[in-house]
Amino acid sequence: MSRPRSITDDEILAAARAVFLDRGITATVGHVAARCHVGEATVFRRFPTKQALFLAAMDTSSEPPWLHCIEERAGGDDIRVALTELAHDILAITRPMIPAILMKMSNPAVGDRGSHAARMFRTVRGLTEFFEIEIAAGRIHARDPRVAARIWIGALQHFVLFEAFTKSVDTLSTDIFLKGLVDMFVARRPRRHKR
Repeated sequence: MSRPRSITDDEILAAARAVFLDRGITATVGHVAARCHVGEATVFRRFPTKQALFLAAMDTSSEPPWLHCIEERAGGDDIRVALTELAHDILAITRPMIPAILMKMSNPAVGDRGSHAARMFRTVRGLTEFFEIEIAAGRIHARDPRVAARIWIGALQHFVLFEAFTKSVDTLSTDIFLKGLVDMFVARRPRRHKR
């Protein structure tokens, strides 16, 4: 008799995330097990209920990695590069996270809205500190760093939502959007008038 296939929790969670994003909250543990090529019992041994599996797979409570190095980006040599890299890092986290958050919010019995709110406040606080430094240095065109932080994260989240809902219909590329967004924030040099 052959030995059963060994599978890690991370592999099960990756499969569950893909299944839930594809099929929604109605996906079953059987769907996840089939994607993993294991029996349902294997999944249930690691995650005793579908809700436990869903919450683990769609976990949105961890700190985004870019938040830990945001202070290092402030005051750098090229504000346009710093903003563009920051935007790409936020998009990399936001693209898979937005569908997960929407699914969790659509089912009040699943998930903790408080942890998402706390994470959002930490994100906005980190961005506010970044914009505060850049506004003081005169490199960002904004008056209130709290407003700038919310506009920045809101614009990126909206871009991801629009991208998710319109799929291939939208013709605005990520690069064009980010260039326009950065242009809105970066302080421009005043034009010299010809005499």
